[in-house]
Amino acid sequence: METIPIRIRKETKDGLMKFRVHPRETYDEVIARLMSSQTDQDPISEDTLKAIEDGLSDIRKKKTRELNEFCDDHVI
Repeated sequence: METIPIRIRKETKDGLMKFRVHPRETYDEVIARLMSSQTDQDPISEDTLKAIEDGLSDIRKKKTRELNEFCDDHVI
């Protein structure tokens, strides 16, 4: 495995130490785990994105109703 040196501030190193799972974990492992945790494992589908865009468009066009009005129309 190829490695390269990087420069980080002491404060950054101290912060990374707090994220260690165990004392012998390398900074590379800590950084890789943090990056992995920030990656969306279940991306939003195109259909969901389209529905969000449609909803935002309706809001911009003021095609909305008050919640109470909606509830009054849908009482069981």
